[in-house]
Amino acid sequence: MSILAGEKFELKLIKSDEVLLHEECEDNRYKRLIERFSEEKVLYNPLIVGRYKDKFILIDGANRFEALKQMGCRAILAQLVNYKNSKVRLKSWYHFVNEMTMDELKDYLNKAGLSHKKWSASLRIKKGIAKVNQVVVVSKNGEAISIKLSRDLTGTLKSLCGLNKFYESRFNYMRIDSDTDIRNVDELSPDDGLLFVYPSFTKEHIVKISNLKQKLPAGITRHLIPNRVLHIKLLIDSLITDQNLEHRNNELEKFIKYKIDTKKVRLYKEPILVFDE
Repeated sequence: MSILAGEKFELKLIKSDEVLLHEECEDNRYKRLIERFSEEKVLYNPLIVGRYKDKFILIDGANRFEALKQMGCRAILAQLVNYKNSKVRLKSWYHFVNEMTMDELKDYLNKAGLSHKKWSASLRIKKGIAKVNQVVVVSKNGEAISIKLSRDLTGTLKSLCGLNKFYESRFNYMRIDSDTDIRNVDELSPDDGLLFVYPSFTKEHIVKISNLKQKLPAGITRHLIPNRVLHIKLLIDSLITDQNLEHRNNELEKFIKYKIDTKKVRLYKEPILVFDE
């Protein structure tokens, strides 16, 4: 455990095969990451892993995890957090899908056997997403529908993945913070499209999903952690082997202490914008 300006954080090398996932990766993103990692040879940001009892659950970094795995890495650099800690918060991302029409969505839902009904107004969205097995979709002209998913968790996950893959393969989309005021969808993008308002999962859901074969689609859950570490810069070649981790973690701790002692680590409290992969 390291401390900077009274704030604690923990970085460790851990075996990849000890990490459980709760979400799928995105093919287009992890393949781009492989290209970038192969060129730069450096992992800039550690993956975020939640400790829950005797388990390691990856809570952020599924695309980086898959890219490293495909490159033959048997270890990852993880920022470890106590998943039970109330400071580790779980929120949601919504997706605004550019140029998609409600008719195209309804056609997919009918073919997929997913029932939907008219939703009276976007003002009721917050009430609608209280149910894990329901997705609300709103168009720019104010039309809204609710999509009913399976009551079984595995069935819900499968339907969510199918829905996500449908529009991901045909349209561009952007993630919208679930704290955003979405009563006026027209202000979210200059383009026409649909806003997918995903349900709010709980940490208990994430723990349960990590033990299931079926996972959530990428980019729906959003974990906020205290003192997130960025730009530590670790050579990817050092992650190929998972041997001698205790010794290597001792060396990592010395490196972090050196960086802190020589004033080469900064603690930022203000919100930031990151142009990432």
